[in-house]
This record gives sequence, structure tokens and C-alpha cells, in this order.
Amino acid sequence: MGRKLLLVAVVGVAAVFAVAGCSKQEDGDGVVEVQFWHAMGGPLGDTLDGLVAEFNETHPDINIESVSMGRYQALSQKIMAAVAAGEPPVLAQAYEAWTGELIENGSAEPLDPYIEGPNGLSPGELADFVPGLLENNTWDGTIYSFPFNKSVRAIYWNKNLFEAAGLDRAPTDWDEYGSMARTLTRDLDGDGETDQWGTAGQISAWMFENLLIQNGGEILTPDGARAAFDSAEGIEALEFMVRLLTDYGKVTSGYEYQNDFQAGKVGMIEGSTVSLSYMEGKYTFDMAVAPLPHGKERGCFVAGTNVVIFSEAPKAKKDAAWTFIKWFTSPEVTARWAIGTGYAPVRMSALESESMQARFEEIEGLREVLAQLEFASYEPRSAAWYAGRKYLEEGGVESALRKQKDPSTALAEAAVAVNAELGG
Repeated sequence: MGRKLLLVAVVGVAAVFAVAGCSKQEDGDGVVEVQFWHAMGGPLGDTLDGLVAEFNETHPDINIESVSMGRYQALSQKIMAAVAAGEPPVLAQAYEAWTGELIENGSAEPLDPYIEGPNGLSPGELADFVPGLLENNTWDGTIYSFPFNKSVRAIYWNKNLFEAAGLDRAPTDWDEYGSMARTLTRDLDGDGETDQWGTAGQISAWMFENLLIQNGGEILTPDGARAAFDSAEGIEALEFMVRLLTDYGKVTSGYEYQNDFQAGKVGMIEGSTVSLSYMEGKYTFDMAVAPLPHGKERGCFVAGTNVVIFSEAPKAKKDAAWTFIKWFTSPEVTARWAIGTGYAPVRMSALESESMQARFEEIEGLREVLAQLEFASYEPRSAAWYAGRKYLEEGGVESALRKQKDPSTALAEAAVAVNAELGG
């Protein structure tokens, strides 16, 4: 299979048996048991487990067993090890690159028969999904996965610090992004040292990717065979990112940038919409969110995973897993998932639900942030890109932000590494 995640995962086979072993046992009391492997933890896991419990209560003939692996890397390894051993779960969270490999080895169940079946979705319901989501779950005309936890990036801004600096709104374009960050960067006590930053952020390929497409660039060539981010558009995007985060902000480790923002030391930050679930209630100032400032054009990449059903499972279990997927992606439930986690609803009608309207009243600017879904893009789905993306983040973005290399050199060297991963 070429460069396969299976090779990374086989070491975990024995451990996986302990988790997956019941997948081939007979279900008792007429209840269909479905193991669902995922990587949700913290408030995200709490929300998921609450929804799973509600599904189980309202579907007494099905029991979804929520099994968190804690981290995506662990989830990937255990899925691939379980597949190699012939003992996969019934349902699992999966990135597109993982799904592509599962399709190749015959482990991913095609979902079209379920969508078109008696417990399926009507053309109107399918049309209600956020544009692009179902297409991103389709390979060679067949849907093999379904959207699960999807997010976009947003600007979080401290309205009190903005007002004190004479600013009354979030930036809408790159020029304003830079100038407002400069205005918000201040030496408050006059000791010659900055103690309030305009912005802050972590090392993030995602942030660069958004800047790249806003500047008219692309991650890979149209055929997906070679890197394209080392273009003039990419260099200009990375130069802007470096200037923004080093001249008028600071680069932090982990989620320190969120902590600094919550402490009122930073005027604005970029983060996933999911950051809401971790920050809400931990700040004492007036906060709002806003869409990403645009460059030459608007653009944002959707992040997150989907869910797959495994073909090895008995038919009754696969039918039950589909019932859960259909329920979980219904307008009402996807709206509640979004409110509890910060992930985006996967249905357009959910955005107009009473619960989401109330949420929009609570979080100023959230409606406009989620409107970015209407023109969103998706990252390449190949396993080679999933593996090679770290070269862009570590070799390209990080080395430029650390001032170890100029953006042009950093992207050129990252492109060489990515091309090697792509086989070019």
C-alpha cells in the first residue's frame, strides 16, 4: 500500500484487542452494541458523551459505546492496528487521509446504500449539508465517511483593550490586521518593555494555509503531486505572518497565547471556533469574535475529522452505526453539538435554529464567523500530505517564525521535504 499508516500502527495490536475484543461478541438482550472510537476529551468529550447517552436512551435497541483514545495519533495507530488484526470497531472518527487508506484496504464501508436506503436521507436533506462537506467525504463518486467535528478559524478580540486604543471593531483585511496589532502593542508602565501585545499565536500550519489561499496561493499543485506553497504568494503570506506575530505580537508554546489573551495581556488572537469551549467563562472583559481578515480574497480552510463505518462489522451493527450518524448530523443535534463544543454545525438549517440564534446573541460575531463555511476550502486528502504537513509546519512556518531562516528559504526547503513525501 505504499506509505501506509498501518506500518506505524502494528505495534499496538495487542493493546487494541483488549478494547476491540467485544466487537465480535454476540449482543445480549436484543440490543445492538456499537463501539465508537474517537479522540474527544475535556469539554468536547463531555458534550459527546452526553449526546451519546441521549441517543442510547431514545434508541433502546442500540447502545453506542463511546471510547476515547485521547489523542489523534493514538486513535490512528489503534484503528490501523485493529484493521490489520481483523478486529476494528464498528464506527470511528477519521481524517480524510486515514479514510483513503481504509478505502484501499477495503475496510471503509460505502455509505451510499445507507443514504439511499429506507433509513436514508432525502435529496432535500442532503442539500441541507454545508456546501463542500459531503464532497470532501466522497471518493470516486462514493461517500465513504460523514462529517463529524468541523471548525474554522476566527479572530477573538478584547473589546476593552480595543476601545482603550481608540479602535471600535475587529480588523477586516491584512492592512488593518497589521495596523491594529501595532496600535494594540504597548509599553503600559513606561519601562521600555512591551507588556501588552497586539496579538499572539502558536506555530500553526493552519494559520499559514489560510493566509496562503487568501493571497491567491495553493498548498499543492492541481494534480496533488508537488508542493505549491513555496510560490510568491506563499512567501508573501509567510512574511506577513512573521511580521504580525514577531513585530506586533509573540509566538508562544502550546496554548499559552490563549492564556495571555484571557489574562488581558493580548488584544486579539486567532484560534479555532473550538477555542470557545475552552476559554468561555475564563475571561473578565468584553469579548467578541470575527471572521478572518481577508487578503486579496476571502478564504478559510475547514479543519476536523469525519466518521467511518467499518465493513468488517455485522450488518446489524453497521445499520445501527448509520442510525447514530443520521441522528448526530440532524439539524437539532448538530446545533447542540456546535453550542457545546464550538464546532460548526454541519447542516445549514441548524444555523437558523432557535438554539443557534440564541448562541449568536451570546457570542458577538459568531454568526459571521460561521458564515465563512460558505466559501471554505479543504486540505489535500492524501496520506502523503497528512504525513508531509509537518514539514510545512516545522520546517517552513516554525523556522521562519523563530527567525532561523527567511520565509523564502524556509518554504523552499519545506517544499523539498514535502515533495519527497509525495514521491516527486
